[in-house]
Amino acid sequence: MTTTPEDLINRDALTRALTDIRAIEDPVARERAARYLQAALTEAISEPLTQTKGIRQHAVLELRRNLTLAVVAARLELSIGRVDQLAKGK
Repeated sequence: MTTTPEDLINRDALTRALTDIRAIEDPVARERAARYLQAALTEAISEPLTQTKGIRQHAVLELRRNLTLAVVAARLELSIGRVDQLAKGK
């Protein structure tokens, strides 16, 4: 994997935005600014989260073709229950 999660998230920009929002004196304006930031973050991450969920499910299903739940769980360092959930798309 050439792109790391850190490459996708500008933590400095987020920290600055949160600092700026905390500095807003008017509580109504502060709440609105926080709400808008939260909505923007939610929108930005929604589709990638859906896609990564599908990628994980397909990877687990591929492993499950030839391996038991227990073996897949051990390889992925997850519980058997979590592997079963991933296979079911949960």
